[in-house]
Amino acid sequence: MKNILSIGEVLMDVYYEEQISEIVGGASFNVSCSIGAIKNNNSYFVGALGNDKYKNEIQKFFKKYNVKDKLVQNSNVPTTIAQVTLDENKERYFKFIRNSDAEYKLNTDEIEKVLNVDFIHFGSATAFLGGNLKKSYEKLFKYAINNKIKFSFDPNFRDKLWITDKEIKEFVECCKPFIETAHLIKLSDDELRLLTDIDNQIEAVSSIASKNPKALIAVSRGSDDTLFVWKNVISYVPVASSKKLRDTTGAGDSFISKLIDEYVTNKINDQTSIDEIATIVHNANLFASKSVEHLGALTFLDFI
Repeated sequence: MKNILSIGEVLMDVYYEEQISEIVGGASFNVSCSIGAIKNNNSYFVGALGNDKYKNEIQKFFKKYNVKDKLVQNSNVPTTIAQVTLDENKERYFKFIRNSDAEYKLNTDEIEKVLNVDFIHFGSATAFLGGNLKKSYEKLFKYAINNKIKFSFDPNFRDKLWITDKEIKEFVECCKPFIETAHLIKLSDDELRLLTDIDNQIEAVSSIASKNPKALIAVSRGSDDTLFVWKNVISYVPVASSKKLRDTTGAGDSFISKLIDEYVTNKINDQTSIDEIATIVHNANLFASKSVEHLGALTFLDFI
């Protein structure tokens, strides 16, 4: 089993439907829990917990989904909240109340004392907003580069966090070093357009591949399919249909979780064939199709 780290936020998703539901979430924590639940590899969450009533609830998830907490820190501020509203198509809209996630302070010496790192996932939705988490994110990125550790990147763009043209430009600039060096990149079709400023998807994904030819690039295109690039070849994998659409909040996180696990477990390298890549993308699509059948990003893990 390999050691996989996911750095970023754990928070509470507060859903406003017929009644208010409070569910543990956060892009980075979702990935840690999904990888832990799959049980092929060791999953470590790298982030900070709040000091309020939600802390005990969150801590239960570490044990429930086999997430290791040796790199977790406790902050003295409340838990970050994501207020989630679902539209008639079960698409989610966010409003963030940021607190504890910003407080994480990375100590790379501590990491080396605890474990040998085999893979790192950079998928935080809030890391580029600033605070100690942003510094830690950048520090872990340099650590991965310097130690030749493979890593993945999911920008997790939220239009409620980056609103003005200046802010969006700042977000794009923050993403560039990761896009140009990651071994595994996951994007939505909207993020592909945002990061490349190219409308044509083939041209857009090809522009990323030309700058980072070693990367496996996967672009989720809603309920249609997943476009991927491997060794400068573009291909498509259909999305698995879900029995009942309930909530799309965790679809992207569940997809990249399974893709990371497959990438690491199958030891993907430059000799891997495009057919093998299509298989692991297919498996990731299947995994994600289960997540949208339940409310919240992690509930489906109880049924896998």
